[in-house]
Amino acid sequence: MAENFSVVLQGRLLNPEIPFALYVLDVTLNAVFSITSVFGNTLIIVALRKIRARHVHMVFKAFIFNLALADLSVGLLVQLPYILAVLTAMSGYTEVSRIIRALFYLGIWYFPVISIAFQTVIAIDRFLALHVASYRRLVTRKRVLKVLVFIWITRLAETCLIIYDHRIFNIMANIGLGFCMFVITACYLKIYLTLRRQDQTVRDMISLRSLNNSGQRQSARVRRNNFNLVKYKSSIYTMLYIYIAFIFCSLPVFCVMIALQIQGPERASAIVQFLGATLVFINSSLNPVLYCWRIREIRRMAQKTMSKTFCAGR
Repeated sequence: MAENFSVVLQGRLLNPEIPFALYVLDVTLNAVFSITSVFGNTLIIVALRKIRARHVHMVFKAFIFNLALADLSVGLLVQLPYILAVLTAMSGYTEVSRIIRALFYLGIWYFPVISIAFQTVIAIDRFLALHVASYRRLVTRKRVLKVLVFIWITRLAETCLIIYDHRIFNIMANIGLGFCMFVITACYLKIYLTLRRQDQTVRDMISLRSLNNSGQRQSARVRRNNFNLVKYKSSIYTMLYIYIAFIFCSLPVFCVMIALQIQGPERASAIVQFLGATLVFINSSLNPVLYCWRIREIRRMAQKTMSKTFCAGR
């Protein structure tokens, strides 16, 4: 969990229990994935700005845009300061390393964690889209933007608590993380059950429809609903993949934190926590790949953007 900020400012970045070669490997990995994170998420952001609302729903587009922005910030404002802090510490510039480490420390508790807040709001949005008839009137562009700005500001205020009292921050972080994971799981479980029930209803309607005109009109209406349902399911599966990737990359750090609370610090747990943090950073590089894989419109626009960029450079 978060440490006392004064200890962070006064302490050393390099842990003597962690081999020097492991630091070199870790810095190399972070340098590579920082570049891929910045490039990939910048490409996603540019592609999203060019995609029209009729191809990707405005609300879903806004959420993906902010997720990509948070991941881009991880590459620029978390991984890059970490690399600089380690390199300056290795070179003997202790004071410079401490200042950079403080910036990195605040960034690591802000940008990677804010992704789970965005994923929670997306899960709620997908739940409302399926279960609330007045979804279009309820979820407007202005309201979505207000929610997104509120999340950015709230997370910033919560992160600043580390400077004053890291114990309060730890309590709030634990409660917030548990709440977010509960809401996401509950929303997707309810969505799964509802979609399963609707699929059965559609199959029953198709099996009972007649060949008269009213039956044909009903069949056409079912096909239109199925088309919309297909796009909705695609967005659900996309966010599930992103959520699973987040859990997979964050699970080692979560397990170490639990072990530290129960058994206390050990050398093995320090190494696992050290490498687990890098795995959390790598998650920011995986998300652009998932966007391009799961969302056809983003994939096409990203390919066009890359083609124009490389062709213009020749």
